[in-house]
Amino acid sequence: MTVQLPVVLWTVICFVLLIVILDRLLFRPMLAFMDAREEKIRRAREKLDADAEAQRRAEEALETFHRDEEAHLGALARETVAEARREADEMTARAAREAADAVERCRAELGEDAREIAQQLDKRTEELARAYLSALTGV
Repeated sequence: MTVQLPVVLWTVICFVLLIVILDRLLFRPMLAFMDAREEKIRRAREKLDADAEAQRRAEEALETFHRDEEAHLGALARETVAEARREADEMTARAAREAADAVERCRAELGEDAREIAQQLDKRTEELARAYLSALTGV
């Protein structure tokens, strides 16, 4: 076997030409595609991280809102209970005043009735005393 220089030279030229063609038509487009895919994956991961952070902030905001809303509702409930107590106290005081006024009116009416009855008794007693006296004296 002998080495033929023209065959070796053409083999090297064909090999180099194949490498150049593969570089331009296969390797560079494939590397560009892989770089683009890697960039797309990186952006998707960044978006996922940003979405996760936004979701975390939204959950924190929602939790804060719920706490604030519960505090507000608690304060509103306490205020409503206090208002109801004030109204109940006012109603109780008004009822007590009305009851005291009614008792006082009843006492006044009873006092007047008692005076009238006492006057009638006094008249009747005088009449009976006169009748008894006249029956005793015969006059």
